[in-house]
Amino acid sequence: MISDLERLDGLAAGLVDRADAAGVTLVWRAQSRAVRRVVVRRGKAESCSVTSVSGHGVQAVTPEGFVALGNRDDFVEEPALELLDRTVRMARSGETLGLERAGDAQWGPASTARAVPGFVDAFDDVDLSRVTRRLTELEDEIRGRVPGVNVVVSYKSELDAWRIVRNDGCDVLFAMPRCSLGFRATTDAEGSRHGVHASMFHDHPGLAWDDAVVSVFLRRAEHAARLALQLPDAPNHPAGSFPLVIDYALAKGLAHEAFGHSAEADGFRSSVLARDGRFRAGDDVGPDHVSIIDEPVTGDHAWQPFSANGIPRERAVIVDHGKLGDALSDPWSAGPGGVRLTGAGRAESFRSAPQPRMTNIRIEVDEPLPAPGAFEDYGPEEVRELLARAGVFERHPRVAFLSGYSGGQVNTAIGDFVFQCKAIYDLDANGIKMFKPAIFSGSMFGALQSVREAFGPLMLDAIGYCGKWGQSVPSSGGSHYFLVLDEHPDVRLGGS
Repeated sequence: MISDLERLDGLAAGLVDRADAAGVTLVWRAQSRAVRRVVVRRGKAESCSVTSVSGHGVQAVTPEGFVALGNRDDFVEEPALELLDRTVRMARSGETLGLERAGDAQWGPASTARAVPGFVDAFDDVDLSRVTRRLTELEDEIRGRVPGVNVVVSYKSELDAWRIVRNDGCDVLFAMPRCSLGFRATTDAEGSRHGVHASMFHDHPGLAWDDAVVSVFLRRAEHAARLALQLPDAPNHPAGSFPLVIDYALAKGLAHEAFGHSAEADGFRSSVLARDGRFRAGDDVGPDHVSIIDEPVTGDHAWQPFSANGIPRERAVIVDHGKLGDALSDPWSAGPGGVRLTGAGRAESFRSAPQPRMTNIRIEVDEPLPAPGAFEDYGPEEVRELLARAGVFERHPRVAFLSGYSGGQVNTAIGDFVFQCKAIYDLDANGIKMFKPAIFSGSMFGALQSVREAFGPLMLDAIGYCGKWGQSVPSSGGSHYFLVLDEHPDVRLGGS
């Protein structure tokens, strides 16, 4: 895969020469991606797939600011040059077609770089029969630990390689390795179906044979399976505003859905974090001990060192100790949004138009309190002990612990969110009571303002996929092990 992109020097040079002769700015994106996936249920492979995609896209920008895109599923030179010619003609017809000008683009310095991990050849050696046997072993192990649940175990390896060239001298090549083990447990009780999932990420396709990775995965899967068994008998939680504890996965959901999407500069005409189309940098949005940061993390599920426009991806401090700081911007949104260029443009494939997106986003709290050991060591009883030692029950006699994250959404125009957790536990000085999951909703500003304490180091492996305008890209992030949120009238738990 990597060598296929490296051999495209001649095609890249021909496209650059053609764009220069036409007097347009060229962004050329070549991609090669291979995905292998196995799903095991009841000791057999329920599905097994190998998919691959390769091709290139051309983006032509006229001096007047009109933009057009074209793509092909091959790397043949003559059709590629003809594709560029047609794309240039389309861009030049922008005014006649009534298209809106994209405006002046900020490209920054032209980068020439290669970012390819040294182990990517291992992706060519993935044996799906061997993977199936390993997943069956893991399924048997989990069933032995927690009988009585319906179990699905999955494996996915993906190598996504890109080469991006502009006719100002930019030429970057990078490869993004992504691998994961997935688990889902379901139970049926009195007509009510309950499912709980768990996952483990690694950048190497041999993760299913890595003892350290498998040990953590099995602990997470066992917890999910036991939770699936317990949920049918749990009552519904009463509705209202309560002091809360959320774990790092739910904190990632809050950071990503609420503040991350609102900070994407292409949406500033309607974002709650902008005024008159420009980012409200410097405005107070949270307490001064809380920050929200987005940046590529090496070896991460959402790692991407360069944008889909060839610009280095930069660290963006969206909330800097309670004040709005950076936005997520690309060449066309940075200027109109009044923000610096952070290289946040991402694209699902070479056929897609890049748009500002997150990579790894986290909530970070100054001076977190200690939480010794691994995150997997903490169930509701251990969380209760953390709160007791920190004196939280002296301030709040009862706290609702929201465990896990099961999705959600935010209205970025007004800042209201709706999230779902995996389970709820009421914690107090005397004990624990479990409840079914419920909607966690309210104002993103109210939620951030209410963050009081954090426990433990940062955990940034809450993985998922983020959809925007029909495109899906990997996302990840987190926070400290746990965050404590004081009761706030604009933050609520739902009920029956």
